[in-house]
Amino acid sequence: MDNRKIFCIGEALIDFIPAGELPDGTPLLAPMPGGAPANTAVAAAKLEAPSFFIGKVGDDGYGRMLIDVLNTYGVDTTYTTLTRAACTTLSFVTLSSDGDRSFTFARKPGADMLLSEDDVPGGLFSQGDVFHFGTLGLMPGSPSKAAHNKAIHAAVAAGALVSFDPNVRLALWDDPKELKTTILEYIPYADIVKVSDEELDFIFGSADEKAAAAFCFKQGAGVFFVTRGKNGAAVYTKEYSAEVEGLPVKAVDTTGAGDAFNGAMLSRFLGKPLADSLSPEFLSETLRLANKAGSVTVTRKGAMAGSPSLDEIS
Repeated sequence: MDNRKIFCIGEALIDFIPAGELPDGTPLLAPMPGGAPANTAVAAAKLEAPSFFIGKVGDDGYGRMLIDVLNTYGVDTTYTTLTRAACTTLSFVTLSSDGDRSFTFARKPGADMLLSEDDVPGGLFSQGDVFHFGTLGLMPGSPSKAAHNKAIHAAVAAGALVSFDPNVRLALWDDPKELKTTILEYIPYADIVKVSDEELDFIFGSADEKAAAAFCFKQGAGVFFVTRGKNGAAVYTKEYSAEVEGLPVKAVDTTGAGDAFNGAMLSRFLGKPLADSLSPEFLSETLRLANKAGSVTVTRKGAMAGSPSLDEIS
């Protein structure tokens, strides 16, 4: 991988996840570090890929904890800043009996939304780097959208490989149509697009994976991944497709499974031109490892703590 790096931009936040209950049935919640781009950065770092997180957290106990945790897992937080203008974003997670989750957010605004263009230095990216982003930093009216735009354009100009996971969170958008429009607006910047099967119909107007992949290829993407939860995952290029079945695991907490998938997948692409990463052999192995990373993660609570080491997926 030489000196090439993975950069993830966006939100780092605190997930409050169920951790038992009081005698009267009131649920107890445990604070766990999270946020899709931050989780992805950690997942990549735990797989020994040089990983950086670009973001902003509150100058509060939770924000400082997030920076400490990222550093503990080997993520470089040089481009992670603190602000007193807003608190660290909080997410309250509800888990179903099979480990699936739903979210309620305290983010009006959250510190991550205040990431600014000044927080993204020039000359950050090089050819062979990987740059990863989602949609939570692209909300209209927030400074973070301009920061994302600056970083995205700089990554493209530098020849970095650009990865986009829309990570649909309808609860955070006043207008679902605006979210869909935003996703479609940013797909053309991506070399790699990854979505979950639950997001296909919302984004593309159909649950047809092949049609969604073809749409992304027309926009300039080279690789399209679909995660299917317990049913595995699939990868598509213009000439090739493959799928893997889900692994027989007991899901405890599905939070961060897609981010673990991303971290494993992106660590494989690091330092390689996209044209050199489209062989069936490379993509099939990438899909297998990424699917395993997601499967391991759901067996443990907490997105960052749950993502696996290299030994666990090799």
